[in-house]
Amino acid sequence: MAEPRTPSSQELEKSDVWTDEEFEAYIDTELKKEPLHNDYPELFERAPKIISLWRQRYEGNAPLWKRLFHKERVLKEFIEAAPFIDAIERLVLSTELNEGEKFRIIDLACGRGYLSMFLSELLPPERVERCILVDKQWPMHNLPPKQHHINWSHIYGSFKDSSIPYNYYESWPVKLNTSKVNLKNSKQVSDMEERLFQNKGPIVLVAVHLCGTLSIKAVELFNRNPETKFFCLKPCCLPTMVHAKRDEIFKLGEHSFPAKEVCMAGKWKKGEWHGPPRTTTKKYFERWADHLCLGIDDKDATKIKKTIMVQRYGGYQNEFLLAERLPETNSVWVELHQSSNGGGGGGGESVDGEVTASPSVGESS
Repeated sequence: MAEPRTPSSQELEKSDVWTDEEFEAYIDTELKKEPLHNDYPELFERAPKIISLWRQRYEGNAPLWKRLFHKERVLKEFIEAAPFIDAIERLVLSTELNEGEKFRIIDLACGRGYLSMFLSELLPPERVERCILVDKQWPMHNLPPKQHHINWSHIYGSFKDSSIPYNYYESWPVKLNTSKVNLKNSKQVSDMEERLFQNKGPIVLVAVHLCGTLSIKAVELFNRNPETKFFCLKPCCLPTMVHAKRDEIFKLGEHSFPAKEVCMAGKWKKGEWHGPPRTTTKKYFERWADHLCLGIDDKDATKIKKTIMVQRYGGYQNEFLLAERLPETNSVWVELHQSSNGGGGGGGESVDGEVTASPSVGESS
């Protein structure tokens, strides 16, 4: 049998005429260019098939697929979440569950939900109850999306929108449910904890690309909720200067630190960075990740901060924080303690709060 043909650049705008094999071959070729492919080869080999399954799911709804699938965005979302996807799959497959128990995955600040969409296709439904996609931009559960909302039609289809002839909700192997929550609103967060953190089985709390102080909110959720077995956090941008100007002290559990140590002015505008040099910002970001790691309550948990080079071309948001309440899952931690750090791109790790990456961290504890 001949190898599937990889589509040419001239055909990229006509992806609707590709066969599934051609589409998968194209995605596979793109992913093999990434250094992280060498660290998670089995996961990277399965990703093209998963993305192809999405394409098949939305066949006949070209506008939805065009809105959902932008190659650079989807592959970036997968690559930057790959270490977490790998760890979560190992956890789910290795954990001994009691009768009637299933995992529940809570995906904070999920955006369109690409991470949970990958997990739904990868994880066994008999071991995972559902993924709950939490974001303040979802519509209310009983109202149609408006222009300023994230459109959830790719999650629900006709289950929530009778104008769509397909019920996508029932097609997800692990069910996906959305939840509209503003993580900066304490009342909404408290209500969320009452609704979502009560589960007959362990909870996985995952938070990728959390901007500013939302990362603090994620750590607090793990610390407050002992039902949370596993925690994954990949911080995004730094807290804004308003916290430093107020001379605020951030407090996480028994760890505290001055906001001025981690706050930074600057923003992206039309694809260009307006702010301090990235070398400066990188040092602040590493310090921010160190403080967040120190703030994770490890009285009954194991934690780690790893530098994994998922961002290239000057990107510095390569810090991954993971924690598991005891007992440890051996298959997860053996992999996490592997010396490789993202395609041989340098980096390191700190375990159980013994942070060494950035100067001055821990002095304010």
